[in-house]
Amino acid sequence: MEMKILSGPTSEELSSKMIEKLDLPSLNLESKFFTDGETYLRIDGEVENEDILIIENTYPYQEKRLLEIMLIASTLKEYKASKVYLFAPYLCYARADRRRLEKEVIAHRITLELLYKSGVDSIITFNVHNREAFVSLVPELEKYDINALESIEEYLREKIDAETVLVGPDKGIDSDLKRLSEELGTSYFCLDKYRDPKTHEIIITDDGSNFEDKNIILIDDVITSGGTALEASRLILSRKPKRLSFIVVHALAKPEIFSKFKQIGVSEVISTNTIIRSDINQIDICFTASRFIKDKFL
Repeated sequence: MEMKILSGPTSEELSSKMIEKLDLPSLNLESKFFTDGETYLRIDGEVENEDILIIENTYPYQEKRLLEIMLIASTLKEYKASKVYLFAPYLCYARADRRRLEKEVIAHRITLELLYKSGVDSIITFNVHNREAFVSLVPELEKYDINALESIEEYLREKIDAETVLVGPDKGIDSDLKRLSEELGTSYFCLDKYRDPKTHEIIITDDGSNFEDKNIILIDDVITSGGTALEASRLILSRKPKRLSFIVVHALAKPEIFSKFKQIGVSEVISTNTIIRSDINQIDICFTASRFIKDKFL
């Protein structure tokens, strides 16, 4: 028995990087999109009694990507694959992990249930929104959350100086930033964020920290509308830093959002390639991911 890699319909670039680093055989997936929006899928290769690693992201077009993963996983199990692993560097709907208002749909739990029922035995992802909820929901599904800060640490190691301060836009990233700052030998600080549950208006505050003439690196786990990171950037820039860079794990925002960072004075915007894009510089997470998969499953 060995593990084989099956690239999803939209993850060829990510899969090729992982195939090279893992040195594993791959299966071919025939796929095409009909004019009505539906997807044709056919798996080419032997899967019986094999462990199959599906590599497919869940953004953009989250619902379509999820359905394709479930169709593939179900077919693999129908043809007697031993285990089906899903490597989805960005896992959609993970932020809908609890009910804040009455009768809200807890999409994170339902998504995990559907993936498990379709045939997925294990999910491997990066920096899921709420690690505790991710692990505890649907306990029969094996779940692993890799921290992209290991890749970010390697990237930053030669780019920091004595004046570098790592900053988080809210307290949710405090423990990660603390560990990263200890590894890099820098100081760190987390701002305070409040988001109105109905209007979604964001307010960023702090206690008047001194960022003047400092090399500030703002780090966040995800960016969509850019509201949080832009407000945090404006506050930091008002304190006259020497330089402000923004690093984000999951870059979901449209290109025009990243243009706004440059407009307000942010020197550089960088993301990891959990979502591959060409409009900003990216930090490769494939070495971290492949090492985890080798250690855990091979």
